[in-house]
Amino acid sequence: MAGASKVTSDTPQKTSGVNGGIRIVLALLVGIALGIFMLCWDANFIAHESIPDWLGPYICMPLLAMILGYGSNCLIQQLSCGQVQWMVQLNRVSIAPIPIILLWLFLYIAPGMRWPVEGLVQSGSPALRKGLSSGFYAFWMGLYFQNMMNGAAQMCPV
Repeated sequence: MAGASKVTSDTPQKTSGVNGGIRIVLALLVGIALGIFMLCWDANFIAHESIPDWLGPYICMPLLAMILGYGSNCLIQQLSCGQVQWMVQLNRVSIAPIPIILLWLFLYIAPGMRWPVEGLVQSGSPALRKGLSSGFYAFWMGLYFQNMMNGAAQMCPV
């Protein structure tokens, strides 16, 4: 039985193949994509006159976050474990719309939270200033949420 592999106390445990830098870069990419989408949506760079304005932050952005998060989570688990639990990753990413919708509801209730970002650009149009503040909050929310999701995605199945 020379070819049989045995697990002994000398056999090192498999360590994660993903370091923190890869997880952060993927989270940054998701955050940048979400921030650019909201900047373009609220600044009216994406023509959406024929559809309601609320569709972007409440429907399109959560769907975009789910798609990007699912891809990122599956990539992280593949790099970490050598396999992907597709349904587990889908279940994890299915909670992504909750903080996004809560963020936009909070910004709707407390529009004063936009003023620090909007105040940085005095010469821009109101739509541009709103787009910048929306992009700012979308970026940071996407970055932090995806970073937490990437940490959970690297857990290997037993």
